[in-house]
Amino acid sequence: MDRKAAWLTGSYGTVQFFFWFVYGTALAYASPYLLDCGLSNSMIGLISAAACGLSVLLQPIVAAYADREKSPSIKTMLLIASGGMVVFGLLLSMAYGKGSVPNGLLLGGAILLIQMALPFTNALATETINQGKPLKFSIARAFGSIGYAVMSMTIGRLIAWKGTVVEPWALVVTSLCFFLAIFFFPFKKGIKENQAEAKGGAAAFLGRYPGFAFTLAGCVLIYISHVVINNFTFQIVVPRGGTSEHMGTALALAGLLEVVTMFGFPYLLRWRGSGFWFRISGAFFTLKALGTLLAPNMGVFYLVQVFQPLGWGLMTVASVYYVNSLMREQDQIKGQAYMTMSLSVATIIGSLGGGWMIDTFGVNGMLTAAIVCGALGTAIVMGTHASFLRKGMKR
Repeated sequence: MDRKAAWLTGSYGTVQFFFWFVYGTALAYASPYLLDCGLSNSMIGLISAAACGLSVLLQPIVAAYADREKSPSIKTMLLIASGGMVVFGLLLSMAYGKGSVPNGLLLGGAILLIQMALPFTNALATETINQGKPLKFSIARAFGSIGYAVMSMTIGRLIAWKGTVVEPWALVVTSLCFFLAIFFFPFKKGIKENQAEAKGGAAAFLGRYPGFAFTLAGCVLIYISHVVINNFTFQIVVPRGGTSEHMGTALALAGLLEVVTMFGFPYLLRWRGSGFWFRISGAFFTLKALGTLLAPNMGVFYLVQVFQPLGWGLMTVASVYYVNSLMREQDQIKGQAYMTMSLSVATIIGSLGGGWMIDTFGVNGMLTAAIVCGALGTAIVMGTHASFLRKGMKR
C-alpha cells in the first residue's frame, strides 16, 4: 500500500473507529443504563425497536435526497447526525436520575441518529472508492472493530467504577470525536453517472434482482441472532456470574478477534470468492448463539467469542464485496443500502422480541430463538446464492 492509500485508509479508518465506538455506547450499553432508570427489558426493547423502525422509514427518504445533485453531501449529512448525537448526549446527562420516560426518549433519539448514520458511513467509503481513490475498505473497517473493542472495555470498566452516569458523557465525548473524524476526512461530492438507469423504487430494484429479496430475508434472520446477543449481553452475563465489566471484556474480545478477519480478507479473496465467505458466515452466527446458550460461566462465554471473526467479522466485509459483484454499477450503492437496512430491520425485531422473550421465557429462551433464526437465515442465504449461480450471475 502506497503512502496516499495508507493515509486515506487511515483517515477513513478513524471515521469507522469512532462510529462503532458511538454505536456500541448507544446500543450495547442501553440495557444497563435503562435498567438503572427503572425500565423493563420489554420497554428497553421497544425503545430500541422504535428508533430502528424510524430509521428504516427515514433512510430511503434521506438517501434519495442526498443523491440529488444540489443536495448536501454524504459528509455533511454525517456531520449533522454526529452533531445531533452530541446534543442528545448533553440532554441525557441533564436528564440522568430524573425518571425513565425522558431518559428512554433521549437515548432512543440517540439510537435513531446512529442507526441513520450507519449506511451513510459505509456510503462515504463507497463513494470515495467509486471516485477512483485508493481506499482499502476491509482494512479501514477493521479500525471500526478496534473502536468497538476499546469502547466495550472502557465503558464497561467505567460503569463498574462510576455507575451508569458514565453513559451520557461517553456519548458526548465519542460523538464529538466522530464529528471531528468526519470533518477532517477528505471528501468531495461527485457527479453520478447513469442516474436515469438507476431510477425506480424498491419494487423496480428488487425486480431486477429477484433472488436478492430472499438473500435480504436470510440476512435479517441471521442478524436477529446477532442483535439479541449484542443488545442483551448484560442480561446474558449476569446469570453466568458476570457484571458490566465482564460484559465489556467479552465484547472487547469479540471486537478484537474481528480485526484478524478484516485485515486478512484480501488474502481470503485470493482463495475463494466473496460469495463463498458471505454464505458460510451465517453458520458462525448460529454457532455463537449455540455456544452462548451452553456456556455455564463467564470463562466459557469468553471462549465462545472465537466464533465472532467468522460470523459478524466475515459477513461485514464479505457482504460489501458480494453485493457489488451481483449488482450493476448503477445499482451497487442502493444494494449496499438495502443490505444495511436488513440490519436495521433485524434490530427492530431482535430488540422487541429479545426483550419480550427474556421477560417471558428467560435468557435461555431468547438464545434458543437466536439459534433457530441463525440456522434458518443461513439456509436461506445458501439457497439463494445457489440460485444466483444457476442463473449465471457473478460471484
